[in-house]
Amino acid sequence: MFNTKQTLLASAVALATAGSAFAMSGSGDGSNGDKIDGKYAANYAEIIKENDGKYLDPKVIEAILGEDATYGRTGLMAKLDPANPYSFEVDDSIDGGNHGNAQCKVPAAFTEVHDNVAKNYTNDADFKAYGFGTPIAEEATKVWNITVDGDGNNLPDPSVGMTVEKGGELYVQFCGMCHGEFGEGAKGYLPLAVDGNLVTSSFDDPAPMKTVGNYWPYAVTLFDYIRRTMPFWTPNMPAIGDAGYMGMTGYIMQSNYIPVGFDEDGTPIELDFDTFYNSELLMKQNKYMKNQGNFFCDHRPVIHNERCMSDCPDYMVGDGKGNIQNFVQARLLPDGTPQYNTPERLHEDPPGVGHAGM
Repeated sequence: MFNTKQTLLASAVALATAGSAFAMSGSGDGSNGDKIDGKYAANYAEIIKENDGKYLDPKVIEAILGEDATYGRTGLMAKLDPANPYSFEVDDSIDGGNHGNAQCKVPAAFTEVHDNVAKNYTNDADFKAYGFGTPIAEEATKVWNITVDGDGNNLPDPSVGMTVEKGGELYVQFCGMCHGEFGEGAKGYLPLAVDGNLVTSSFDDPAPMKTVGNYWPYAVTLFDYIRRTMPFWTPNMPAIGDAGYMGMTGYIMQSNYIPVGFDEDGTPIELDFDTFYNSELLMKQNKYMKNQGNFFCDHRPVIHNERCMSDCPDYMVGDGKGNIQNFVQARLLPDGTPQYNTPERLHEDPPGVGHAGM
């Protein structure tokens, strides 16, 4: 739900300045008397700027919020305060209403950093390559300027699309060999449309299968992901185009029985094969994703544990007792068998018909 470009720009500043020295000024602790709602330093933008844009550094957060509103349960509750520069709150246009992730907007402290970065990032009039490569033309980047954010910005025009049936034909042609013709999964690759509950009745039950219908939170990001990364041998494939990617998305949404809406009797209105699927239908289905309300922002305080790269204590090594030859393999089910798809991806299974072979 964060804008990808904003995230990349802000992250770039944080990474580029990670090694710089801290310069916490006298105004950094809010001692100038100006506070938001009587609690938070009103000059938080200046505090961030003075500390090289490191708005997520614990010392910067503490300077802006105060020690009590930074750590522990008090800090958790402070994140829910709309006046808090680090608070979160999602816009209804993203998820269609007040769901489980309703505290997830981009915090004010983040956007201040983005504004500063964007101003300098786009000011490349004086850029010189100095013999290292050639500056890329703006026109050449348009083919990859395809980011679609959580509220549908940068989706194709509603005139761009195709029927669900035609989208299904493209899906079978370009996707079915790996994900199954109906999204059931094939040759070791994950399914997209298995009707299964994410909640198991017993701890010993196999791990539930996560698919688009029972897990994926936003329809718009599904389209964005498919266009950006699929098919894996030719992402953003010109032969498919925006219309084709939209049609394939519609087919996957239909396969997962995601409704377009509900009639007056409360019956789900589902996609037909002859439905022309476009960005408008995608946005309608965006708020009916079945698992969307179960996502929420993690408000726990940021904890920076020390990393150990050599001469680590025994509890960090191998089996927790220092034995590096005895360890528990990650991604195991409760019965000790590898989680779905692990053996195939690690090439542990012999070739053959089915998930492991051709």
